[in-house]
Amino acid sequence: LLPKAGAPSPPPQTAVGSAEPTGALPKAAGPQPGLVPKAGGAPPAEDAVTAVAGDVATPALPPSAGSSARKPTLRDVVSGEFAGYAKKWAKAGPNAKTEFEPEVVEAIYSSLRSGGFQSTQVMTLEFNSYLERYLWPFFDAEKSSVAHCLSISLLINEKVRDGSVSAWESIATTGREKFSGYFERMLNLWKDGEMALREKTFVIQFWINCFQSLEQDFVRDCCLRLTGLQSWFHLNELHRNKLFASNKKLPAFWKKVQKKYAEPKTTSAKHERNFMAELLDEILASFEEFGSRQTLGAEELSYLERAVELLIDLLNQLPTRRFFRPLLVDKHFVVRCRGSKVAQLPEARLVNQLLGILRYYENFEIDDTTGKPLSRREITDLHYERLQLLQRVCFQDFPDNAPLRQLALSNVSVLDTRDALQQNFGPLSSEVLKTLCAKVSYLDVSKDPVLAGMEQAAQVAAEKAEKAEAEKEQQDPQIARPKKKRKKKVKTEEEQRFRELLTEILVNRLERPSLQQDDIEKMPLYPTEELIWDPNLVPEEHYSGDYSLALPKLNLQFLTIHDYLLRNFNLFRLESTYEIRGDLTDQIPRMRPSRDEDGNTYFAGKARMALPMQSLEVVNVKRPKVGEIVPAEVRAEVRFCLTGVLPNIRQEWDQLREHDVIFLLCIEAPDELFEGKVADLSVSEFPEKFGVVSLRGVEITELLDEEGNIISDPNPSERKTPVGDNRVARVLLDPAQYHADLDAVAEGKKEVYSTLNMVLRRKPKENNFKAILQTIRSLMSSEDTVVPDWLHDLFLGYGDPGAAQYWKLPTSLQTIDFRDTFIDQDHILESFPDADDIDIPEDLQRPFRIEFEKAGASEAGKRPSERIVASAYKLPNMGPYPECKPKENKVRFTPVQVEAIRSGVNPGLTMVVGPPGTGKTDTAVQVVNLLFHNFPDQKIVLVAHSNQALNDLFEKIVALDIPERYLLRLGRGIQELDAKQDFSKWGRVNHMLQRRLDLLAKVERLAETFSLVGEDVGYTCENAQHFFLHHVQYRWADFQKKLVAAGKDGVNIHKAMPEARKPKLKRPKSKRRRHAEGEGEEGEEEGAEDEDARAEEADNIAAIEEEEEADELINARKALKNGTRTVVSLLFPFGEFFADAPQPLFPAESYEADLEIAEGCFRYLQKMFEEIEECHAFELLRNSHDRGNYLITTHARIIAMTCTHAALTRSTLVNLNFKYDNLIMEESAQILEVETFIPMLLQQSERGVSRLKRVMFIGDHHQLPPVVKNRAFQKYGHLDQSLYARFVRLKTPTVDLNLQGRARPDIAELYSWRYKDLGNLSNVLTDKKYRQANAGLSYEYQFIDVDDFDGQGETQPTPHFYQNLGEAEYCVALFMYMRLLGIPGEKISILSTYNGQKALIRDVVRQRCSWNPLFGDPGKITTVDRFQGQQNDYIIVSLVRTKHVGHLRDVRRLVVTMSRARLGLYVFGRFGLFENCFELSPVFTRFAKRPRQLSLELEEKPGVSERATNELGAPTLVKDLHHMWALLQERMKAQFQAAASVVAAGQGLAGAGVGPAAA
Repeated sequence: LLPKAGAPSPPPQTAVGSAEPTGALPKAAGPQPGLVPKAGGAPPAEDAVTAVAGDVATPALPPSAGSSARKPTLRDVVSGEFAGYAKKWAKAGPNAKTEFEPEVVEAIYSSLRSGGFQSTQVMTLEFNSYLERYLWPFFDAEKSSVAHCLSISLLINEKVRDGSVSAWESIATTGREKFSGYFERMLNLWKDGEMALREKTFVIQFWINCFQSLEQDFVRDCCLRLTGLQSWFHLNELHRNKLFASNKKLPAFWKKVQKKYAEPKTTSAKHERNFMAELLDEILASFEEFGSRQTLGAEELSYLERAVELLIDLLNQLPTRRFFRPLLVDKHFVVRCRGSKVAQLPEARLVNQLLGILRYYENFEIDDTTGKPLSRREITDLHYERLQLLQRVCFQDFPDNAPLRQLALSNVSVLDTRDALQQNFGPLSSEVLKTLCAKVSYLDVSKDPVLAGMEQAAQVAAEKAEKAEAEKEQQDPQIARPKKKRKKKVKTEEEQRFRELLTEILVNRLERPSLQQDDIEKMPLYPTEELIWDPNLVPEEHYSGDYSLALPKLNLQFLTIHDYLLRNFNLFRLESTYEIRGDLTDQIPRMRPSRDEDGNTYFAGKARMALPMQSLEVVNVKRPKVGEIVPAEVRAEVRFCLTGVLPNIRQEWDQLREHDVIFLLCIEAPDELFEGKVADLSVSEFPEKFGVVSLRGVEITELLDEEGNIISDPNPSERKTPVGDNRVARVLLDPAQYHADLDAVAEGKKEVYSTLNMVLRRKPKENNFKAILQTIRSLMSSEDTVVPDWLHDLFLGYGDPGAAQYWKLPTSLQTIDFRDTFIDQDHILESFPDADDIDIPEDLQRPFRIEFEKAGASEAGKRPSERIVASAYKLPNMGPYPECKPKENKVRFTPVQVEAIRSGVNPGLTMVVGPPGTGKTDTAVQVVNLLFHNFPDQKIVLVAHSNQALNDLFEKIVALDIPERYLLRLGRGIQELDAKQDFSKWGRVNHMLQRRLDLLAKVERLAETFSLVGEDVGYTCENAQHFFLHHVQYRWADFQKKLVAAGKDGVNIHKAMPEARKPKLKRPKSKRRRHAEGEGEEGEEEGAEDEDARAEEADNIAAIEEEEEADELINARKALKNGTRTVVSLLFPFGEFFADAPQPLFPAESYEADLEIAEGCFRYLQKMFEEIEECHAFELLRNSHDRGNYLITTHARIIAMTCTHAALTRSTLVNLNFKYDNLIMEESAQILEVETFIPMLLQQSERGVSRLKRVMFIGDHHQLPPVVKNRAFQKYGHLDQSLYARFVRLKTPTVDLNLQGRARPDIAELYSWRYKDLGNLSNVLTDKKYRQANAGLSYEYQFIDVDDFDGQGETQPTPHFYQNLGEAEYCVALFMYMRLLGIPGEKISILSTYNGQKALIRDVVRQRCSWNPLFGDPGKITTVDRFQGQQNDYIIVSLVRTKHVGHLRDVRRLVVTMSRARLGLYVFGRFGLFENCFELSPVFTRFAKRPRQLSLELEEKPGVSERATNELGAPTLVKDLHHMWALLQERMKAQFQAAASVVAAGQGLAGAGVGPAAA
């Protein structure tokens, strides 16, 4: 496989259809079968930045703003038209000074303007750091030219559009104080009116970006001044007085405002008072002006779209909405824009969609002053109030107008519909309408410049018409009509339009409001053929960010929880529809729909995810619920056949489970089969070419085999093996869609469900959209959508961002049992560096308890100083067995980790920033440990984005001192959990049942030690509990009494062991007789004899009693005397039961020690019977379903699931009355906003209050965000924003872990610059593997510059499928070299930044290495995005691109790339391309310090290197790929010769040291 020295390598064959390697490959390496992106579908997730996307309503774009704008290449940057200018500000060296030349700015701007502001030109300038290094450092608010100001706005817009770089970082770090001057300068430019329309559009876009970045304080200060109370000088007086009457605080503020702004003296004050009102007037005037033009260009439409987008952004954030909305309402902006001529044009569809969004936010159900959501009753009351005002005006001002008097007396229910209002207002004159508008709608026509102009134009037109008619009559007297008393007024088009506009303003103000929530309830959750094939609704074209979209945006702030949910609902629904469309366009062509001779459709092909459908039968339709019109539930049965399906695919179909979604299609094959490329078809052409008529989604409830057996049981133990080929899927139809389909049939349209003929499934991991959408919809309509009070304001983006910190809450814990968190006393001293005083008694050993005392008064808003008092306690002995000893923490947590643990244990919000390798998982695990033991009555829910992260967290929790019976892992990822036990729901149920049997067997054994045989004490848990009460506890109580009786030293042991004494012997008769005979004798002799007899008798009695003690008691006394036993061990009643424990059970060291052991044994028994009591419920519940529910709701205390599973099961958990108190979320920065929100709401609120006490988010916003495939939703709608990242943008305080222990310090420097004070743990400084160099390699990390291979750099076999054959071969060659050095293959991972390169590298490895045991496969070949959260010892990276930096320019992706390696990182790419990128410079300046050719130590032998880190041996620089192949050839030859000589010497192959694979 290896080429000869100096010869080019035969690359691997990748031609489609080739099964055997041919030894040759075309220069443009083609994609592999199965590796090519789906035809016509979405590119893989890792290529999200270059994914196919588009807009909602395709706007007419200026020539430079379309999707055809290419990205600037390396040639554009290095030698393009701006390259010469760029040299002026791109001087190298830290001390290099740039001289500013205003002519350069003018020349560049002139070139931009003459070129139509082409995107490529702007991108080239931005890539050359024009803003950071030239425009902003030399900006002067007074001296800078117009071109300078507009250039800054262009570059800021470009940064925001690109999204991969921070738009404000350069301004925030260098000259933020200049921004207010720049902002005012832009307002002045707008006011001057000298800008072209295209330039105005850029300025509006700049303002949009400003109002979307209110987290930047210097931006916020400028923006909010424009939307303050001072703008109300332009309000209608009636309207303003009404607002003042509804809020008692405003009049006082208004008086202060009047003093300052009644006659503004400065330009800034004039802008603050007048700008927004004048902007609205200008936009309205533009609508009128553009409507009068004969043709409407793309620039005009783009200007209007951006203007409406700006107004939407002002309304959907409470700080700007509060005082701006009354201005917008006063102008009746939406009605007037929709009534303009522009809105009637077909090309203005996007404008109308944006106006629809604007109207929605204008009428949003919220109190603008307080920010509280309005209830249905409050909305209705406001509506009635407006109607009452109308009736009052009609009654008072028009007493003689009969129609209006009738209107004043009408019932509200017959008055507030659109038809009724139009009927009432239609006959009214313009003067009456003007009066009604002024008093009811607060619109004074005479004071509005646009309406006044319209009225004047109508009057002029009427006069002209009357004059023309009069002249006509005079010219032709024959047609003159006889004069009437009153001449009929001539109606003109202008007057008619003016009256219609006034009427529409009144109707819009007074008609009955429709609630968005009601519309959402009627909306189908599954996409249909109308939605999925409409490119104007679901974007498909590449979205460049140069134009607006009619999409909601996720930004910093939301009006209410309902607003938050609705925005997420719309974006998530469209994103899931986009993904489903990709699956359809992939699978339908594979099925090859065709027509037979009779014209019927059949499927000539096969697809993995699709099958022909036999039939669908609707079996049950439930009646609608009260107050609804759609059915409550619609059930059906879908039949299909698996005959001829491959076994592995059949198994996939049989694995369909409850809640899985499948899609049913009606395909009517076209007459001619489509033979072209699917990728060449537009979205709207696809259904025509393949005959897609209908699409419906259904949710599976059960899957049955041919005999009717349920094969989809969630419990694996009860799942049956499928019989036969026929399958029946019992499904739930969408009731809203079913109702709409029935209505369509009633209107004469074709029935849908009988025509469906194909069933399609999707991958389970990608098919959870329905559950999430249904959950969001249920949350919008539920009163239980309650977040904790301490989190509510922060969640919506308002108030103090640090208000949820534990030390600011009244629930802060003063004493915390840290158990084994601290290793020793010194560890405590290290952990609290900011404490005023730390009191630790001498010779303390863990576990520790810490008390926190406030030390003096604290300043407002600042954390109070503390005094810390440490104490220790001893854990009780829990039993004699080794497993009874508690597991102890071995991690020496850093002070920052301790702070994170303390914060996590306290109630409130904890935000942990965990850079790579800083132990964030260990921190989370310790928080779980402490919560479990400190709060035994609370449940903990663990959530993560990926199964791998959740399993890593769960595996560490399993190793803690937490009984495994309390752990539960929900979801399908349980199969990937590397644990001997099964922690799934059914695995835990089976574990508890088996545990019950094991415990009852122990009870039986215990009963046998009591000689209680045959009493069935272990038959049931209840019997066991009775046994414990009557026998075990009785014996323990008796044992304690005996200990007291016997005494510690056992002197009275005979009192405690009466059963160990023989029965007392009677006195001998001869003795008694002699004693009796001597009774009658008298005298001293007789007395002396009697005394002697008594003494003799006493001796005899003592001897008899001594003989009466049993051997057991005698031995006990001896043991006590010898010290081999204690009273405790002698009297312990359960010794026989614990005979299987390590012996001796009682070491007899002391009475106290043995007593502690005895008490530990009894605790073991107590714990055993407590477990039996916990098993009792599983004994009583007779089916696995009920047992599983009991496990979740009652038994389990630590429940882990992915965020997707949380959305899937939320309704089930709420119905089960599931309760939990703590939420810990890993990978928070990788989870979508709404998928983070749903886990907070897995339970019902308690009287409107959330039970949730703690929320802990752990993540890293400096790494990659959630994956969103559609760029329009990602870039414009910000769907890829995580709740974690939003909280960070809001300046929520975080705990930043600051010591990493994963990578070599040199490698860590490649990404530590991105974090706050990131240092190294001692292990990476002292451990041997970190101190020694990598064998055979000169450096620990290196960038290898790769030139074109055979004249080619990057290629694209298909769009966005980037490959680079030279880099792929070079990466694999290095892997082979490392394997020859003895590095295990599993310790090496090869990463790429693109899917295409991943496919190519896998193919090269398959051809060169996989079959050869000398090399084998690397640990992983994947993309950087997929490898996030994982690491390996050695990482090889291919950057692929040679023309444009691509999405590596996103610093977050760069951080992930640099932080995956522990010991060695080797990056292959085009250095000249990446070194010019400003954002990548912190990394590439470090790479530049080392050779750009791969440096090898060829003299080193396989194994561990003797060189120290950063110590060079005899380096050999690899010139290029051909040189690398030659070196590999020599290395292999040398090692084979060495191996041959070893074999010849009879020492075996193992001595060759050629690597484990070869051995």
